[in-house]
Amino acid sequence: MRFLPGTPRALGLAAALAATAMAGPAAPQPVARTARAPQAAEEGGKASAGAEAGATPLRGSLGVPVAERLLSSSDPAARLRGIERLGAIGTEEAVSALLAALEQHGAPGARDPRTRLAAVRALAPHAQRDSVRQLLARELSESAPARGAASPLGEVLRGTAALALARTGERRALGVLVNAIVQGGAAGEAAARAIKAHPPASLQLLLGSRKRLEPALASFLGDLGDLRAIAALRPMLEGGDRAAQVAAARALARLGDEAALAKARAWLRKPEPGLFEPTAEILVYLGAPEAADAVAALLGSELGRMEGLRLAELGPAARLVPALARALPLLPDDARPRAVAAIGRAGGAEAARQLRRVLNERPELATAAAFALATMPGAEARAAVAELFDGPRAAKDADLRRLGLRAGVVRGLVLHDAPEALEERLLAALAAPSGSSDRAVGVFGAVALGLRDAVDVVGACSPSSCDRAAVHAAARGALARGERALAALAPLFAALAASGAGSPPGAASAAKSGDPAPDAAAISAGVALLAEPGGGAIATSRLAALAEAGGPLSPLAARALAARDDEVVRGRIERLLEGGDPVVRAHVALGLGSDPMPDSVSLLARAYRFEDDPAVRRAIVRGLSRRTEVQRRRVLVAARDLDPDEGVRALARAALSGADARALDRPRSALATGVVWVAIVPNDRSASGSASSRPARLVRPDGLAVPVVADPDGVLLVPAVPPGASAVLLAPAAPPGDAGS
Repeated sequence: MRFLPGTPRALGLAAALAATAMAGPAAPQPVARTARAPQAAEEGGKASAGAEAGATPLRGSLGVPVAERLLSSSDPAARLRGIERLGAIGTEEAVSALLAALEQHGAPGARDPRTRLAAVRALAPHAQRDSVRQLLARELSESAPARGAASPLGEVLRGTAALALARTGERRALGVLVNAIVQGGAAGEAAARAIKAHPPASLQLLLGSRKRLEPALASFLGDLGDLRAIAALRPMLEGGDRAAQVAAARALARLGDEAALAKARAWLRKPEPGLFEPTAEILVYLGAPEAADAVAALLGSELGRMEGLRLAELGPAARLVPALARALPLLPDDARPRAVAAIGRAGGAEAARQLRRVLNERPELATAAAFALATMPGAEARAAVAELFDGPRAAKDADLRRLGLRAGVVRGLVLHDAPEALEERLLAALAAPSGSSDRAVGVFGAVALGLRDAVDVVGACSPSSCDRAAVHAAARGALARGERALAALAPLFAALAASGAGSPPGAASAAKSGDPAPDAAAISAGVALLAEPGGGAIATSRLAALAEAGGPLSPLAARALAARDDEVVRGRIERLLEGGDPVVRAHVALGLGSDPMPDSVSLLARAYRFEDDPAVRRAIVRGLSRRTEVQRRRVLVAARDLDPDEGVRALARAALSGADARALDRPRSALATGVVWVAIVPNDRSASGSASSRPARLVRPDGLAVPVVADPDGVLLVPAVPPGASAVLLAPAAPPGDAGS
């Protein structure tokens, strides 16, 4: 029930609160009576007497009993309020009440992942208590059917419980985590991450009274990177079972201790089944002279070939190039590009020769070989790239020439070592017919390398008359030139985004809703939204339609819409923030960081509570870091201390220290020098047209989604990508006969 300010109830309650605050630890004050109190007195003398005696203290209305009633509610939201209330009270009585409610069989929501996660967060400050530690241990280790771990929140729940235990630094809590590591599985992985996040002050707290370490624990000590573990690992090299010896030797090698080298060499002299792979790994980690020969032997073995490829990637060496080349046709199809990349990373004249051979003999690996040459330092690789676009075959083979031009551009962007003839050939390609793949390659290279301005190359462009292939290429090239070049595309994007003529594949949903779907050129020009997070001159209604359409422009449009939050669009923003696309959810969170509405911080706080995708949680923390409201602190502290994702914790620490998150939203940074090269190849040759000018979105490692459209020959080159793993999602191809198919 709500009371208007000034009524006896409101004034009485305010007086009681004030009296309680001033009285401090004195006896509890009687609850304020309403104007209807005399009626209650008339109904029975017993009730009147109880009220006069102060039998209902303020704590009874606002403290643990109320929270207990909330916990027994059938309403999930009420149960969550009860958990949070008990956690905020934090007394021994409150903690005991929460534990009792969670342990009660058949209690409402006792197995609900959200309830359990909220309880783990509330109990984390009390993890040193035996009863709390036992509950956290169960949340860490119990199976999926028992605790709903099959829920998307299962991983978050396990990781939060593990971090709560690790933060104590206490022997018994660490013992729970060590036992989980020994048992393995998802609980062991969560425990290992938690201890790495909060390393113990003394390794003895981890090892306890163990005289011999289990192999799983020995392996973890190698991953932990703590040199204090060497003393515990060295004795394991002698005696004991072979599994313990191997685990200890591997761990010591990862720690850089050469005590494992003698053991590995002994195993190399007297090979035993199952020992050769760990021996080769130890030699690679320690940089032993025998490492290359051991890895080459694995590459020549049918059973050890994939392990040999992994070790070749781990320790590139020019001596491995012949072995990688011999293994290439014997590897599974999906592993062959990895082998080509490993040849390029090995470097040297022989690597360049083998990559040229791949280009000539294996057309399905041509893109991988060209990319390897483009990113491989040295004069041999530069000459090989120049030969692709300027050699005898280039004049007759247009596909090879374009491949070489793209490799030259990538080499110029990544290594600043482009072949001498590249600029001349790119400018010649600009003269190719409009809409052709040749001209698209020329436009991309000229813009990306700063030879031409993107707007000048595109020229006049409207939905009815436009060289869309040039727009696609110029927009992607502008990514390499920074914020100013992207902002220059804003007028073009504003003009194209207002019309749906020439709708691209996959835009049917927007058309059905009554809003015109974005033109393919508008999708490309949408990179301007990287430089204009607020949407620039685009109408708010159009941004909302683009955000809800689900295409490549949706994430950046959602970010811009959230930055324009008001009472009219708040409902649409909330639906996007709760939607099924995590990339869109993340961009809404980023936009709310610049939202003019002060209560948007509450939207971000609620979104964080039960978000299962770590990329979205990172975006939420980034959004909160741009807010100034006091409500942000509680979420940031929880993220810093208990979020299972290392990236989330790091961002929260930075935000709490006062770091400005705005730099993360800039379209290009000093580290954004990578290039993503994707060749779209249809599964069915009859559908070759579906690869031409295909829209897509590329999600960069920093979480920003870049709308892109492929060249007419189905190739995507996207520059200015930060280090890390990127993801590309192609828009659905239109059925035959549809516009733009």
